[in-house]
Parts: sequence; C-alpha cells; structure tokens
Amino acid sequence: MKVLIITIIVIGMAVVIFSMFKSGSFLKNLFRTVIQGIASLLAVNTIGLLTGVTIALNWYTVTAISIFGTPACIALLLSDTLFR
Repeated sequence: MKVLIITIIVIGMAVVIFSMFKSGSFLKNLFRTVIQGIASLLAVNTIGLLTGVTIALNWYTVTAISIFGTPACIALLLSDTLFR
C-alpha cells in the first residue's frame, strides 16, 4: 500500500514537471507554483488561528505544496479536517 501511494505521488510530480517543461517557461511556472502554494499555506495557517484547523509545517507538506501548489494545500486541509 505504501509503495502504491509513493508511486502515485511520483507519477503526479512527473506529470506536473513535464507540463511545466512543455509550456516552454519551466522556471517561471515553477516559481509561480511555489509562490502560490506557500501563499495558500500561509493563508490557511493564518485563518487557522481563528478556526483551529492548520497545516503542520514540515518538509513533506512544504515540498508537496511547492510542487503541486494550491491544490495540494486544499488536499492537505481536507485530509486534516476529515481525519481529526
């Protein structure tokens, strides 16, 4: 089960990185994704002070949010809310 999850994550990362290369401006898209992801993480944790739902800051979450952007932040927020 653990290998399946890691395989799905790696394939997802490969698809995102391939689409960034395909667009012709890889660094610009990567920078934009990282900034949007970190901004959404900061927004969720700031609002989390009021609601009590925050996303832990560790290298797993920061890496996922940096590569996948805002959708990863939403997925982490939903998993944190559902599995509490």
